[in-house]
Amino acid sequence: MDICLLQESYKVVGIQARSVPWWWVVWQKPSNINTYVLNCDGSLKKKIYGSSGYIIRSSQGVPLFAGAIQCPIEGLSVYFHEAKAILYGIIEAVRSFSFIEHLEIRSDSKGVINVLNQKQYGDFPETFGEEEMKVINQIKSLAKSKLKSYRFVWVEREANMAADFLAGVVNKKGPQCHSKCLRYKSVNEFPNRLKSICKDDSNGIGRKRVAKTPNVLYR
Repeated sequence: MDICLLQESYKVVGIQARSVPWWWVVWQKPSNINTYVLNCDGSLKKKIYGSSGYIIRSSQGVPLFAGAIQCPIEGLSVYFHEAKAILYGIIEAVRSFSFIEHLEIRSDSKGVINVLNQKQYGDFPETFGEEEMKVINQIKSLAKSKLKSYRFVWVEREANMAADFLAGVVNKKGPQCHSKCLRYKSVNEFPNRLKSICKDDSNGIGRKRVAKTPNVLYR
């Protein structure tokens, strides 16, 4: 199932204020029970300093690891941090969990996912500079050499809330003089908010998404 079909599988369940469509978005379990899921997200605060968050889960949504890294270097784009989140996540998956052979890599960055899948979207990849493309190539090389199978999948933000939370929380206190890193090796170490997000995801509880453009049912 390609990225578009995955998006279209979300069910439209209502119309808000008559003219603004909305629907529930859920964290989708992969069809193959042997496939693990890596959710990733990047954040750029005040257009100055950024961070990358990622979480590895089983096909049933059971968390194995969650992490986030703050990058104190100015001048990098949000695409750089979103791509870095994918790279950090794959590194963690193959380094710490040798049994992971099949990985579905999800991000709500349509630009990064389309470049990884070699698809054109708007002005991509022209907006990707040398630093961004360097990370993109590292991701492709690592996935190809260390995994038996992998897919890069775009998901809506509501299906990526765990990674979104991680990328935000590591950046919460502002820039550091050096990279700040968070590593959670078990659910017991998770902040309460992250525990709640993961529980909702594994139970198939949806989050409401409102269309940005009125009178358009599907984007």
